[in-house]
Parts: sequence; structure tokens; C-alpha cells
Amino acid sequence: MTNDIFYVCAMTPDDCSGGIMSCFLDERKHLQVKSHTPFCGCSYLGYSIDRKVLYATCIIDGEGGAAAFKILPDGGLELLNKLPGNGRSSCYITAAPGGKYLYTANYSSASISEFRLNEDGSLSELVRTIHFDGRGVHERQDSAHPHFVKFTPDGRRLMVVDLGLDAVKQFEFDPECGLIDVESPHCFTITPPGSGPRHLIFNRQCDKAYVINEVGNTVSVLDYDGKNFTFRQQLSTLPADFDGYSKAAAIRFSADERFLLASNRGFDSIAVYRVLDDGALMLQDIVPSNGVSPRDINFLPDNRHLAAANEFSDNLVLFDFDPESGKLTCCNNELKMPRPLAVYW
Repeated sequence: MTNDIFYVCAMTPDDCSGGIMSCFLDERKHLQVKSHTPFCGCSYLGYSIDRKVLYATCIIDGEGGAAAFKILPDGGLELLNKLPGNGRSSCYITAAPGGKYLYTANYSSASISEFRLNEDGSLSELVRTIHFDGRGVHERQDSAHPHFVKFTPDGRRLMVVDLGLDAVKQFEFDPECGLIDVESPHCFTITPPGSGPRHLIFNRQCDKAYVINEVGNTVSVLDYDGKNFTFRQQLSTLPADFDGYSKAAAIRFSADERFLLASNRGFDSIAVYRVLDDGALMLQDIVPSNGVSPRDINFLPDNRHLAAANEFSDNLVLFDFDPESGKLTCCNNELKMPRPLAVYW
């Protein structure tokens, strides 16, 4: 059963009606909740390197922080501990190769936090908070706004995607010492100015990166040589005739990486792209998310279904996915939960 479990965090900042739901698809392929771990202020999730601990961003005394949960044999969770991160609006979390460090992106305080971990995966201490300066051209870019922290597939660099600076920053990493040379990260600028990058994913070959730009409602395709990015392509996530307000959110690959999906909030929908032989994208379809503001989307463990976390309609919606054609079809099956923000497994 635990191989079929996926987790959904539902963020309620003031009470524990939300938290982390362990979910699965039953024999009829309907969404079900297996267990609910009440927890305030959870907005994103990540595994330890050995997948025995689940990490969550959280709110502690009004500030951002991180929490560690032991994963039980049935997929349930047991809180190990939590620590403040000296930041605000912690919105992404990732464990480092080697299992000794953990990082969060703190959107509202223009910073990332570095935590040291204990051998059991619990949080040992906050090592430091690294602050960024600058601003962009859009009204939402009044300062730096780190929105994403994750390691390159080779584990040598921490990627920080900054919505406020239109930047992807790479920090050198040592598994024993943590981040090094933090004053001089290698930076790549997303264009045009005001794109507001949010998240990034690599392909398996690690020669292409795909960036979802929240403010610009676009996906940027970048070539990657192990350190340097080169711009290849940029496509809209919206229909050509759309003329309203929207902002992009999540970006995901299908299991075989033949398709890439991105979510739109405002024009509440999921864009489906076919990945061409050279890594470029071709827009194939845009499908309604059957809810309001799909903050996250993710394929489920069977790789034939996708869940959309519609934040402001309080529903997690199930879709069928055809891995051959890339066709995405709503199943008319959903779970109600308060403000679902992230789907993770």
C-alpha cells in the first residue's frame, strides 16, 4: 500500500483542520484519504534522501520554518520536530544529497534557509539564512522572492529560482559543509524582464531545463551543459485569445518525459505540451482544472492519473492521463479539503 501513497498538504494557517493527507487510489480508481496529520501552515513537501522522512514547510509563531515527519509503515506520519527558519512565507523545501542538510525558500523575506539534520532525519539546527537583494520591473518584483530550491541531478549545485529577480541562481554545494561561495552564485537571467520564474525541472539527461514563469504565464526551455544555461524556447501557458488575469504555477513531466504539463491560476486550467525530439515543446491542449486556482498538479504513483490541487475551491481533482497520446480527461472524482497546495510522492 505504501508504494501507492501520495501526500497532499492543505494549508490552514490558524488551525489544524488542514495539514498533510496521505492519499491513494482505491480499486475503483477513486481518490481516498488514508490518514490525516493535522498541522498548521504547511505549504510544500519533500522527502529525505532515504525517503524515510517527509519534510514540510510550516509557520512557527508567524514566521516560516521546517518540520520533519517520520513516515510510518502504513504511510502515516509522526512528527519528529520543527524549527523556525528566520524567514517568512517558506514555500519550497528540499533535502541535500548526503542527508546532512535541508533548505527552504522564503518568498516574503528574500532569503533561503539552511538547516543541519540529525542522523534520524530530524532537524538539528538552523545553520544560516542567506538573503538576496534587488528587484525586477513588475509590481510583484518589489524585492527578491525566492520561490524554489532544489539540487541539480548530479547533486553538486543548489538551484534557487527567484521570482522577484527573474533569476536562476546556482550555489556550489559540499555534502559535509553545505553551501559554499554563497556570495558569488552562478546566475542566469530569465527574459523578458518581468517573467517572474517560479519552478524548474530537468529532464533525465540533464541537458534541458524547463522553467515555469508565474508572472509571464510562460514556460522557458533552456539548454544546460552542467553549469551554464542557454535559452532555447519560450511558450505561453494560455490560449492565444485569452485577455484576463492569470498566473502560472506548477510544472511536471509525465513518467516517460514525452509530455510536460503546467497549471494556470486565473484561467484555471492545465496546459499539456508534447516534448519534441530536440527537447523543444509543442502546445497540445489546455484542459480546465475543474476548480479554482490549481496551485499544484502532479502525476500519481500509477503514472496514469494526475491530481490537481485547486487552492480556492478546496478540492483535489482526479484526471485520467493517456501516456501514449498525452490526452488529459477529468474523472469527475475529487476530494474536498481546505486549501490544497501541494501533491507529492
